[in-house]
Amino acid sequence: MQNPALFFVPGSKVLFITADMYDIPIEKIVRSRRRTIALVITSEAQLIVRAPLKAPAAMIEDLIREKRSWILKKIGEIRQRPATTVHAYSEGETFFYLGRVYPLHIVESGNSPIERTDRLCVCRTLLPDIKHRLKCWYMQEAQREIHARCMWFSMTTGYTPKSIRITDARQRWGSCTSEGGLNFSWRLIQAPLEIVDYVIVHELVHLKQPDHSKKFWSRLKEIMPDYERRREWLRENERLLRI
Repeated sequence: MQNPALFFVPGSKVLFITADMYDIPIEKIVRSRRRTIALVITSEAQLIVRAPLKAPAAMIEDLIREKRSWILKKIGEIRQRPATTVHAYSEGETFFYLGRVYPLHIVESGNSPIERTDRLCVCRTLLPDIKHRLKCWYMQEAQREIHARCMWFSMTTGYTPKSIRITDARQRWGSCTSEGGLNFSWRLIQAPLEIVDYVIVHELVHLKQPDHSKKFWSRLKEIMPDYERRREWLRENERLLRI
């Protein structure tokens, strides 16, 4: 039985940990000023390691060895979830907006280049750049909706962010900066409103409790008693929220 070892595959940026006849690919190692090592399994079933700047490879290797069973279990669970949406941007194809499904409808002209009625109407002139134009539209909608919901929850919780930004983040739905600013991925606007609210409240609580300690989860539950149900929905369905 081969002992665990961290190594590079020639010609690839991907690292592997070999442990008890299993190969676990590491998509990337992100180093920062954090104090501990975190293992993150993404929605695409990829392992990302977040480590302190000076954490030695041996320490990362030991943690992956220790958590091997958990890593393989999580990867297996994620691979059983709905597949990532792949769009062709054709007539009738469906897109999500706040949890509701909107069929794509190509129009010759309209009141605006992209308009949401009972369908998602897009002018034919946008077709050559439709993916980018839809992304810009979603970002504008997210700026309006998420900002409004964040301010409402800020008033009800007493947690006030110094700034609210909509980003193009792919791995995180939301984040809280050390300066007290909140960031939200525009992709979140595709999820049902109760899921949007969960991510917003989650990040607001981080303004006072930056870690994921018991104190953090206790405070989150006080504000949103059913947060676990909402969090699980996001975990199970996040791969559907793509354009």
